[in-house]
Amino acid sequence: MITINESFLQAAHGAAYPLRSLAWPGPPIVDACPVQAPYGQVLVLTTDGALHGVDLDKGTSVELCRVDVPAVPAPTCSFRPGLRLHAAEDGAHAAVVVDGGRHGIVLETQSGAITMRLDCGDYHPEQVPFSACFLRHQGRNVIVHRSAWNRLDVADAASGKSLTERVIADVEAGKGSPEHKLNYFHGQLRPSPDGSRLLDDGWIWAPVAKMRIWSVADWLDANPWESEDGASMVEDAQRDDWNTPACWIGERHVALWGTGEWVFDEFEERGKGPGVRMFDACVETAPPAGSPWPMALDENLRVSDLFSDGRRLVIAADTGSTVWDLATRAHIADLPGFTPRYHDRSRASLVAVGAAAIVELPLAWADRA
Repeated sequence: MITINESFLQAAHGAAYPLRSLAWPGPPIVDACPVQAPYGQVLVLTTDGALHGVDLDKGTSVELCRVDVPAVPAPTCSFRPGLRLHAAEDGAHAAVVVDGGRHGIVLETQSGAITMRLDCGDYHPEQVPFSACFLRHQGRNVIVHRSAWNRLDVADAASGKSLTERVIADVEAGKGSPEHKLNYFHGQLRPSPDGSRLLDDGWIWAPVAKMRIWSVADWLDANPWESEDGASMVEDAQRDDWNTPACWIGERHVALWGTGEWVFDEFEERGKGPGVRMFDACVETAPPAGSPWPMALDENLRVSDLFSDGRRLVIAADTGSTVWDLATRAHIADLPGFTPRYHDRSRASLVAVGAAAIVELPLAWADRA
């Protein structure tokens, strides 16, 4: 059994929010992600290569398997490489990849059997997280993964069979670019809550950032080139930096950290400050896309991620988190020292993951805020 501690997080304005902490007794945790599996609600990767299923309610864990994880390269730029765990919603399949690296594996969690070995190539993988996520399509788990710096593919997670076979023809030197060739470095992938659309945080040479969004159904059921130049593609304005904290607001809208607007005539981002920019992920608009939402926060705040349950927006930073009401844009709460790793929609909670603990903060208190 895992030791469970019930406590309260004391906010700066005097409120107390309930915390549920699980003290991890084994080798240090590398990463964890939410699942809805028979073995529990969290899949955990530890430093010894073991995958564990954790039941947050019962305080139990079970070792599912052990795998040889990919090697992590030494850092060569500002983005620090590291292992990242992804899992299918039902917890049957997982992927261990190297953010800032080129390799990864896909496996069955119960047996440890490797179904795919991933390789995104050696052309600047150090700049971004390894593009990978799981989706549910036609009753099976599928893995979206970067197979080259400018190409994404989708495969059946159980068999490794590709679902996006396509060939981009070569052309002779000096005769232009072949049809569908994408001059874009894929980055972190964020599926919409229902998995119908994908948000891709990548970059292009200059270098500048650009996020792209497209329909999963159009990609897998109709057009294998949808992720290159399909009709459902929506792009936001360019920005100075990629690897930007972002999240989905429901199924249609996206929030990006930072209020800056790209000025094409001057080729730079102006008006940068703390806050977010909201835009419609289903309608392409003339850049700069979206509307700014300035926030009264420290300009030097190091934001790691954004989360939303459709009613609230959570800004996760290294010193803690702040919670904002989407309808009124009011600042609801401060959560000092609490930096969530992920938002578990099925449990309506935020979960922080450390080397020796998993800490859950239910969002029910915010309904009374």
